[in-house]
Amino acid sequence: MSPDDRIAAISRITAGTMVEALGIRVTALGDGTAAGEMDYRDDLRQVAGRFHAGAILALADSLATMAALTIVSPEGEFDLSRFPLAIQTSSNLVGNADRGKLTATAEAVHRGRTTIVVETKVRHDSGKLVATTSTTLLVAGA
Repeated sequence: MSPDDRIAAISRITAGTMVEALGIRVTALGDGTAAGEMDYRDDLRQVAGRFHAGAILALADSLATMAALTIVSPEGEFDLSRFPLAIQTSSNLVGNADRGKLTATAEAVHRGRTTIVVETKVRHDSGKLVATTSTTLLVAGA
């Protein structure tokens, strides 16, 4: 399956979910890796006008899950019976922005039979680091 076909497949399974509601766009999928972006919108801000921490972390979690999904379904025909479920996440919010776009890059650092650990970095389009996360995912049905 081509990289574009894999992205199209992810877009199909995330239609109607929080990923779509937040406007997250997947830009790359690889073997244990994923990248995506989310634009600033007024409905994604907190009261001070910056990205809401929940939106930032939802972006990171979504990309971590997609990176893990490429491991459990390497052929790209994503097997939702083995969907990786986040069971633990540790995050550091180190910056924020009140405009522009956030980009998340996720990479698996542990590929176990029952768990996968993914590290994700979220950056503003200025290049500034906004968040780092480490997510442990349980492989359903493992």
